[in-house]
Amino acid sequence: MKTSVVTILSAITAAGSAMAADPFPYDPGMSGEVYTASTLRGSIGLRYWYSQGSSDVKGANARIENENVTGHTIEFMGRLEDTSSGFFTKGYVGLGKNTDGSQSTLGLESNGWNTTNLGYLTLDGGWEFRRFSNNSARINALVGYQYLSDIHSASYNTVDARVSNKFHAFRVGVSADGQFNDRFAWALEAAAVPWAYNQVEDNVRKIESEYTYGFEADATLNVAVTQNWDIGVGGRYWWLHSDYELDQSQTYQRYGLLIESKYKF
Repeated sequence: MKTSVVTILSAITAAGSAMAADPFPYDPGMSGEVYTASTLRGSIGLRYWYSQGSSDVKGANARIENENVTGHTIEFMGRLEDTSSGFFTKGYVGLGKNTDGSQSTLGLESNGWNTTNLGYLTLDGGWEFRRFSNNSARINALVGYQYLSDIHSASYNTVDARVSNKFHAFRVGVSADGQFNDRFAWALEAAAVPWAYNQVEDNVRKIESEYTYGFEADATLNVAVTQNWDIGVGGRYWWLHSDYELDQSQTYQRYGLLIESKYKF
């Protein structure tokens, strides 16, 4: 009897020791699971774009020129990337107004300008394919889509002449970004528009482009205010050319100053 009691007590003691240990010990050889920090990084922010624009629609029967068109736009922007694979997606949407400008139709100058809408959306995806400068800078390839709506309207005494442009553009390009030091960073982007569709409409007609192409570029310089908050200044240039039926064409451009504030996570 005494032997049985000793045996039972020994078994209970052994079981208690086993329960005090980790009941599910980690064995990388069996599970292969490793818990690591997230490789997703990104940023969200706001931009202000002060821009100047121009466009001319010309052909055998008509010519409308818009010059010195002043635009004020607020942009919402975001970027998300996977640092383990190098893939990223980014975009921005801009909403604004054209507040000043001049227009001429067949050489007749307008005598007033009407405030009009300016809006656009750009969505890109891409991947990092090279690092340089001791891994402090990188080059990326990108492809994307852009929608642009720009309306110009001027007055000829009591008559308003309105020209509306709506672009749907395919973008392909490269970007580069890097750091000078812990506080200052830079970013460049250049994208070709090998194909786009443009619909232009005025007071009497609506025409669609047979072919549109162009070029777009951005550049910014940023300074780190805190570890996660940057402010920056830069510039942007867009140029698009459209060909229509009956030997009609249009050249559109817009360029100006960018000011941005973004939070990085």
